[in-house]
Amino acid sequence: MPARAIRLERRCSATVPLMETDAVVVGAGPSGATTALLLARLGHDVVLVDRARFPRDKACGEGVMPPGVDALRRMGLYERVLATGARPLRGVTYQLPGARPRVNVPFPVPPGGGSAHGLGVRRTTFDAVLVEAVRDEPRATVREGERVTGLLRNASATVTGVTTTAGEIQGRIVVAADGLHSPIRAWSGLSVPPRARMRYGLAGHWRVETSARDAINVTLAGRHEWYEAPVGPDLLLVSILSYRTRHPVTAREYAAAARRSVPALRGAELVSGPLGAAHFHQRVRTVAEGGLFLVGDASGYDDPTTGDGIAIGMLLAERLAKHASDFLSGRISAEVAAAGYARDHAQLVRERRRLTQLALFLARSPSLSRRAIRTATRNPAALGKLVAINCGYQSFRDLTPRDWLSLAGI
Repeated sequence: MPARAIRLERRCSATVPLMETDAVVVGAGPSGATTALLLARLGHDVVLVDRARFPRDKACGEGVMPPGVDALRRMGLYERVLATGARPLRGVTYQLPGARPRVNVPFPVPPGGGSAHGLGVRRTTFDAVLVEAVRDEPRATVREGERVTGLLRNASATVTGVTTTAGEIQGRIVVAADGLHSPIRAWSGLSVPPRARMRYGLAGHWRVETSARDAINVTLAGRHEWYEAPVGPDLLLVSILSYRTRHPVTAREYAAAARRSVPALRGAELVSGPLGAAHFHQRVRTVAEGGLFLVGDASGYDDPTTGDGIAIGMLLAERLAKHASDFLSGRISAEVAAAGYARDHAQLVRERRRLTQLALFLARSPSLSRRAIRTATRNPAALGKLVAINCGYQSFRDLTPRDWLSLAGI
């Protein structure tokens, strides 16, 4: 161990509590909890730390796309999530204000078989299921209500742990799963200044009968979009995503605007929210370097419009856990683990990022989106391929010239 780290360890033991582990995972959302759970199951000591106490709420689209459902099955958690009241989602419905034109696109069956449905989930219960699963693992420690305040480094600038409001935690690796505006990403110098125009979102929950709903409903309204998703037997998530415009929908105006724009809400009760989020577009210089790995939203993000944030976070966590375990077990070097995870990360997000840009382009133009949806009512194949790309089952290479014409409303 480098001399600086030895001096730091001695100082820590005399002044503040010190904990040593294989992996420190910061952030107990879906990507962080999945990473911690899988590493513990692979035989590694893990500390999962989060500034919140669970259950806790947050602004989110609350949809788990089909690949995320498969990840839950692989972890043995699907039935536990379903028991919380999560609602199966069979596809996505796209429409313009007034519900005409309107087209429903079912989720495709995975190429190798598997779940052809997603889930509408409440983050208060979904995150709690994942955190409790981590807590059940003998090699995992969950520390809630503890804020991470900095990174520890040795003389070679390798990240060797974190400082928190309760002391210091040293680990052979540190995983940053601390969200869209990740402090760890900023402290490490891995952030890249965003260039995209700023978007924001507001999300609230309404008391609405949802037994007849089995799809995400998306209303494209030019400068903004409305999203509806059943997340419980009588609970409907309604969110708005928008650009900063001359007359933005604020949190104070959310309820009235939602009732005007979503027919199902007229007379309905707003039971929670709205909660907000903004500055979605985030980029990183690299997702792994010097003992630090970024996962989930902390590893870069575009926009919530495609609704794949939870699923892609869990898929990334699976890949990260494999490479990190290989390093912690001595099968590969830290550099090889970082390079392998970076390749997997790029492979998982590349096509989805292209899809997000296309979706935002279509949503910004009422005339183009109207033509595209009207064409899709006659032939939904092109929109179906976009949904398949969002699930990771197809790529843009699968779009034919006819598909591109259909998306252009021709």
